[in-house]
Amino acid sequence: MDSRNLEKATEIFGALLVGEEISLTSGKNAALYEAYNQNAEVSDIVDRMLKQLNLRLYEYNYGLYVTAGAQNRVFGYSNDELKRMMGLRLNRELYLGYFVTYTVMQHFYSDSATYTFAEYVRPEEIVTAVDMSLSNLIGELALLVRDELEEESFRTIAMTWDELPVTSNEEGSQRAGRGSKAGFVKLIFNFLVGQDLFVESGEKYYPTDRFHGMVKCYFEEERARLYEISAGLRSRESQEEE
Repeated sequence: MDSRNLEKATEIFGALLVGEEISLTSGKNAALYEAYNQNAEVSDIVDRMLKQLNLRLYEYNYGLYVTAGAQNRVFGYSNDELKRMMGLRLNRELYLGYFVTYTVMQHFYSDSATYTFAEYVRPEEIVTAVDMSLSNLIGELALLVRDELEEESFRTIAMTWDELPVTSNEEGSQRAGRGSKAGFVKLIFNFLVGQDLFVESGEKYYPTDRFHGMVKCYFEEERARLYEISAGLRSRESQEEE
């Protein structure tokens, strides 16, 4: 192993851990991006170091990004930590937050190869999309879930959402909060902005390269249970249309 390659790999690894941007256009770190992409030994060392810490590396638009792998207790977030960061209190609210986040992802992608070319998203669009998704899902739930526990979990998510009014006079139309659908969606968007996944301008939320990279990675490699159920629902809807 070349000591210079080890040193460069360690530099890349350290920059990723502290959240520095490593991309072809990132000034001082452009050289790190080129080293990762042009030197096989450097990239191999970086990948092995990240794997040891259960971290996932993904690339998008000439940039490198890192996120915690499943069940990563060091670099990931626990449910309680996520609730605090999102401004939520109950586990069922957190699970609804996951569903809202997945709905946001679907606004731009249905899978890694299908991009809707949407430039931005508004909170009210996600409110409408969650209404529709949960209505369609509950209607086909018995045919899509694996067991009673999973069925009950999705019914709880739907009930938590349906209990909320669309807007709340106390919150105001532009304020995040747990007391309405619009406020709840805004809480999730605030979290996504804080994670550098969106940039907000005039109630329009624009996805960052980090968002695009993470979503494509999710659809290509993770494909968790929500993806399976959503794909199953789309398949049934297509069959009914035919």
